[in-house]
Amino acid sequence: MILVTGFGPYKEEINASGELITSLQKKLPKKLSHMKSELALEVICCDDTSRETEHQSLEKQLKKLLVEYKPEICIFTGQAPPYNKITIEKVAINTFMREVIDPARPVGFWSDLPGLESLQIELEKNSIPAAYSFYAGQHLCNHILYSSLYFKGQESNSHKSGFIHIPVLPEQTIEQHPNSPSMSLDESRKSLSIIVNHVVEASK
Repeated sequence: MILVTGFGPYKEEINASGELITSLQKKLPKKLSHMKSELALEVICCDDTSRETEHQSLEKQLKKLLVEYKPEICIFTGQAPPYNKITIEKVAINTFMREVIDPARPVGFWSDLPGLESLQIELEKNSIPAAYSFYAGQHLCNHILYSSLYFKGQESNSHKSGFIHIPVLPEQTIEQHPNSPSMSLDESRKSLSIIVNHVVEASK
């Protein structure tokens, strides 16, 4: 089983990653239709009342999904308004909103997503602009990757995890992100289809 997630609205009306996952729930691209039974597509919405409620609600939902699906691979997605490319995160660190998530946990983890080192090449071969990043930020994007890597090995979890940042949607640049580059939903769907197929093939 492959768990693929995006985030619901976070401090604005829509989130490009949540819209992407919702569109996949409604209709899978042809390149993913052959693995319909192997895909778990989920939109994660966190309680942003406070830093602590965000932290708790994120880890609670993630733990629930790991128990429910017992995935072999987790691919998390989130939006990044400044980015003009599909951006593949390589590192997750023990921080959230400029504070340590848990001092008893390791400082950081490397993403262990299968096929990670050749993923940029695979996307660019298909005319998708892509890049690697070594910093996933201080919010939910870094947090979910870090937590997933931390939970590996606990309670029979043996999954591998990676995080993909996508640009915002064109409609988000009208008001919320007027100076940001964007990527259409169709292009994001194509990108994620390539990523999932590449990761699955690399894991064999």
